[in-house]
Amino acid sequence: MDSLTQIVLGASVSGAVGIKPFGRKVLITGALLGTLPDLDVLLTYQTAIEDFTLHRGFSHSLLVLSLFSVFLYWLILYFKPALSAHKKSLFLVIFLPLITHPLLDAFTTYGTQLLWPLDIQPTSWSSIFIIDPLYTLPLMFAVIGLWFREKTLKWQKINRIMLAFSCTYLILGQVQFWNIQQKLTHDPIAKNGHLFIAPTPFNTRVWQVLSYHDDTYYVSFTTALNDQPLSWQTYETGRSLINGFDSAELQRLEWFSGGLLRFTEQNDQLIATDLRIGLTDYYPFSFSIAEDKNNWQEIKSNKMPEPVINLSKLTELMRFLSKI
Repeated sequence: MDSLTQIVLGASVSGAVGIKPFGRKVLITGALLGTLPDLDVLLTYQTAIEDFTLHRGFSHSLLVLSLFSVFLYWLILYFKPALSAHKKSLFLVIFLPLITHPLLDAFTTYGTQLLWPLDIQPTSWSSIFIIDPLYTLPLMFAVIGLWFREKTLKWQKINRIMLAFSCTYLILGQVQFWNIQQKLTHDPIAKNGHLFIAPTPFNTRVWQVLSYHDDTYYVSFTTALNDQPLSWQTYETGRSLINGFDSAELQRLEWFSGGLLRFTEQNDQLIATDLRIGLTDYYPFSFSIAEDKNNWQEIKSNKMPEPVINLSKLTELMRFLSKI
């Protein structure tokens, strides 16, 4: 999720467990800890694909963050022994903002390596867009109220209600995901391909569905309440361009994306695009991985410039939105 959401979530959960014994300063603590795992973006690796796939890695590991919470807890008690009067609250103020960060990220489409260092595919429950105002704004409202009225039981209750709402919102997203997935079991295009379902930007009402086949992928849009057959748009995966080419970076990108890649040739370079993140004609994560189309040669991957958003090209989405 975006940094603002992680900040207000961290502040809200810390406030829920620590504002009574510690006062409003726990909101700052929670906000800082809530965004701490994303500081891995400051790390630069050797290639663009490494930067892309190693993000949300060790810093988002449930094991690493749990151990770090214990270390930070004992470190604070060592320098501030007076806080030992509220040991349980202190630990939760530290632990909850850290651990809820990767758990929330796992609900997005990007993928989060919750079980790092185990070499398994990143977790992606794909039921909330990376920016969703309906999730973020209620938490922000509660945190702002707590900051100015931290001793007021009313705002402490409001904060707990907003936290409950945020959890319910995530659950409803998952329910919609499962509902759409179940409806597609009888769709001939969906059931014969690698199915990917994700909410469209800034909401959980309209969903994008992608069915990936060897040479072709299909894209459509739907809602959890839609019972009409889907109208699919057809695109080429471009896998025929690979011509037997393989490399460690391509393998890692395949692993990270679950194989949902599109390949194109541009200026005598082979371009791989992650189809999970973005919409038709706007996929922000593309990488050059080889050159010389007559006999692809591995190169150090580079991230391609993001395409310009052109809403007029999203004809199928616009057509669907006009019907609901």
